Amino acid sequence: MSSTRQSETTFEWRWNDRTENRPVPQSWATNGSHEPVGDDEQPLYAIQFRAGLLLEWKVNHRTESLVAGPRRERPALRVLYVSRDGQQAIVREWDAERTASGWRPEPEFASRIARASTDCDDVDIDNQESYRTMLEARYDVA
Repeated sequence: MSSTRQSETTFEWRWNDRTENRPVPQSWATNGSHEPVGDDEQPLYAIQFRAGLLLEWKVNHRTESLVAGPRRERPALRVLYVSRDGQQAIVREWDAERTASGWRPEPEFASRIARASTDCDDVDIDNQESYRTMLEARYDVA
């Protein structure tokens, strides 16, 4: 019975918000790394983030219900990346550190990532212009 129970459960990290959406600071945009863009990919630029915690829970796979936890926590960021035209977006999580002056992403943070269009979500038309404006304010793109 114990082995069956263990096979139905696993540990899973789940997001817990701590802040509202905020613009990515210029220093993150400038100092973040850039992933190389492949032939079937497009560049996506970090424009917004939310800070929070990833909490580790024991989860039943069959029911998706929480069994126990949280066991551990780690500070993290959810970063919104958008295409140059503001029409596509994707969210990526990064480990972070909370300092006296605010949140700071891990050293491996990328301000520009590369993804295929099929991996991205379409952005609502009402948000496209504001996303383009945020992108242009932080990055030297034409």
